[in-house]
Amino acid sequence: MEAIQNISQWVQSLAQGFIKGNDLWQIVLSVAILVAGFVLLEFLWRFSNRQMGKVLKKGVLKEWVPYVSGVFPILRLAFAAFILKVAAAPLLLPEQLTTLLAGLEMFLVAMALMFFVFLLVSMLDLVKLVMPVGTRRKLSTKAFKNLKGTLRIVGVVIAAGFFVYTQKALFPEWLWKSAWWDYLLIVIVFAVIYIGGRLFSVFLETMTDAMKDTEEKAHLRLILSAAIWPIRFLLLAIAVYAAKEILTLPEGASSILATLVSVLGALVVVLFLYRLLDVLEYQLTRFVMRDDNEFDMNFVQMVRIVTRTIVIIFGVIYLLKAATGKPMTTLLAGLGIGGLAVALAAQDTLKNLFGSFMLMIDKPFGVGDWVLVEGTNGRVEEIGFRCTRIRNFWGHLLSIPNEKMASITIENVQSRPYIRRWMNVTITYDTPPDKVERAVEIIKEILKDSPDLDPSNPPKVVFNDFNDASLNILVVYWFRHNDYWKSIEFNEVVNFEILRAFNEEGIEFAFPTTTTYLAHDDRRPLTISLSGGPEGDMEVPLTG
Repeated sequence: MEAIQNISQWVQSLAQGFIKGNDLWQIVLSVAILVAGFVLLEFLWRFSNRQMGKVLKKGVLKEWVPYVSGVFPILRLAFAAFILKVAAAPLLLPEQLTTLLAGLEMFLVAMALMFFVFLLVSMLDLVKLVMPVGTRRKLSTKAFKNLKGTLRIVGVVIAAGFFVYTQKALFPEWLWKSAWWDYLLIVIVFAVIYIGGRLFSVFLETMTDAMKDTEEKAHLRLILSAAIWPIRFLLLAIAVYAAKEILTLPEGASSILATLVSVLGALVVVLFLYRLLDVLEYQLTRFVMRDDNEFDMNFVQMVRIVTRTIVIIFGVIYLLKAATGKPMTTLLAGLGIGGLAVALAAQDTLKNLFGSFMLMIDKPFGVGDWVLVEGTNGRVEEIGFRCTRIRNFWGHLLSIPNEKMASITIENVQSRPYIRRWMNVTITYDTPPDKVERAVEIIKEILKDSPDLDPSNPPKVVFNDFNDASLNILVVYWFRHNDYWKSIEFNEVVNFEILRAFNEEGIEFAFPTTTTYLAHDDRRPLTISLSGGPEGDMEVPLTG
């Protein structure tokens, strides 16, 4: 707020000095020159554009039109500076306002100078066209483009140097304590570092592109790719350090440049470490793709997020140390307090995150597995960092927090090596013993040497029990695969064979029945009560 008040007071003082130092006719004349000049400038601008449009329609000197039209913005800026100079001539201005107006004029001239250099650079395309064919082929498009970009930067430097040199009053005095050749040396240093950095970046990018199809050199390709941007920041840090050492700067400016060098150096280290994590991710991906590992891509994603988070956290601490100069212990203490507050506020999230770590490491199930979790049957669709998503056989999607998944009993149905069937075959009580033995033999023959059964667990068929309404034959066998529907199909085949064989042998299957036996006892005579007859209710005794 105080800064805004100071600026307002400064503007008011300039306005008061301008009004007090000039008569009304001087102000009117100056404004008239300013308005007339800019009206004339606008007229000339539109007139030149119309004439250029006519030339384009005729198609005369078509290749020169863009370069001729590029002259118009340069002339417009120069003419605007001239108008300001002429308009200020009748006025008596305060020294500060004179300095600002001169700075504005020179800024327009510097912009015109920069655009003129840009125009000359664009005309190099015409020079390339008149070159011999052999020379033109040797000059690659990319190299020619880099040359034009470098010359444009030189144009910007020339325009900036011209403006700074002609307007010394706008800049602090310490800027002129160094000799002009010091600034020239800095420009040369920046130009050499820039050109060298571009060439080195092109070299690294070319090598990286050449290794894209080479699997054996993938690590080297990733390292080279990770080094491109850190090297650029390193070269910038070297250039800033050279400027600090060459120029004679006040203590405050020198301290700012020293801090900037430290920050750039820290940024080089952090950025290089962050990009090197691509190598770790590539190696883990190759490991996960092997057949003899127990991890999947979720593990790679988790490691990638955790490692990048750690590098970012410590990178920020390192950058703060470089920017503030405070000891690392102080920053770590502050981070510890902040981390404790975050941990207390997000403890449920952290519990789920650690739960996901346990699931990734212990691997009780994987994506696509059929699991039974607290009475829920379904297939695992996703193992996230917060929850595991299971699609039950009704089609519903269940999201269970990983904290809970890591602490409950999970039955992985998909990982069973076989599927056991426990079946009771019941036959009637009036089946003779030899028929019962034959029934057991039939089932054993059906299951004997079946390729679909687990050879390490031979089938069990025994006459094991007398049920209430049947004789029970226990049948147990182990289907050697864990495909549920294939086991169902195999059970169907077995059922049909047992049914056909029993029918051929005359063995009857039992069904729930009740047989009542009446025993003769003189002490307990049996009577039948009849009701609803013509003579009313009556009891009829039954005798032997």
